[in-house]
Amino acid sequence: MFIYFLFFSVGLGILVYSSQWLIQGSVKLAFLFNLSPLFIGLVLVAFGTSAPEASVGIVASLAGKDAVALGNVVGSNIANIGLGISFCALFIAIKVEKSVLKLEVPVLLFSAVLLYIFSLDYVISRSEGSCFLLIFIAFMFFSYKQARLTFNQQEVSNFSFKGIFNKTSSKFLIILITIFSLIGLILGAKLMVENGVKMAKTMGVSDWIISVTVFAIGTSLPEFVASLAAMFKKIPNIAVGNIVGSNIFNILFILGIVSLIRPIKIPVNVMSFEYPILLAFSFIFFTVMRTGYTITRKEGFFLLSGYLTFLYFLIHK
Repeated sequence: MFIYFLFFSVGLGILVYSSQWLIQGSVKLAFLFNLSPLFIGLVLVAFGTSAPEASVGIVASLAGKDAVALGNVVGSNIANIGLGISFCALFIAIKVEKSVLKLEVPVLLFSAVLLYIFSLDYVISRSEGSCFLLIFIAFMFFSYKQARLTFNQQEVSNFSFKGIFNKTSSKFLIILITIFSLIGLILGAKLMVENGVKMAKTMGVSDWIISVTVFAIGTSLPEFVASLAAMFKKIPNIAVGNIVGSNIFNILFILGIVSLIRPIKIPVNVMSFEYPILLAFSFIFFTVMRTGYTITRKEGFFLLSGYLTFLYFLIHK
């Protein structure tokens, strides 16, 4: 038990330290490439922090366990909103850029609805997976075009760069550091998840409880830590962009790839419980962003309460 706790703590340390470097590198890249922090959050940070979900999904699909891939994506997307955004808002009210409600959030809602529609026949086919990927490519193109038009240098110039990020403007070096920060974030999360599972099993917790809590939350740890770090650094667009981009990436890219490898069979109970919850959280997320363009502490508490309620009914259903 002590060894598991030790490695769990090491993973937490790597996670926190890497997140600081990741945010510094991400904002520096936004400054050097004249791209909005929102786009950096949507692409670089979101895709990097979604690597655990991607790896779990692809490995599970290759092993013939496509339901694991689906469950991980659905559970992670709910956790990103119900846990990630809620915790950020509880610490600091999140200001939302209006532009994110014009493209990124509608795509998030559309992808969740499309996932439900494609699943009505209890299978996501290869053709439907191809559709996911085509939408994802189109989304990336329009996001990049918008990012070039909406760059606000004042937004990143207020950011306080530290250490090497303040001394260098080498794009190659900053990209390299940012990539290693992403790797550190993912490895830290992996250490926490693996050793958290071992501690839980040692204490006699069932595999079902472990899969519902440790893995769903564990694969969302990189998104959660990166968003929280962005909030403390006063770059809310990276925090919001990270969650929105991650949820879009999880459905359109990961499930697109997984269903191309092997059509995904949908468990019957998912249609009546997990999918409606995912849709509800997605639309509530849009609603709280739309009201005053700020996610308040009260709304953060509401989201967190909703997530805890979801876990309770998931475990006891």
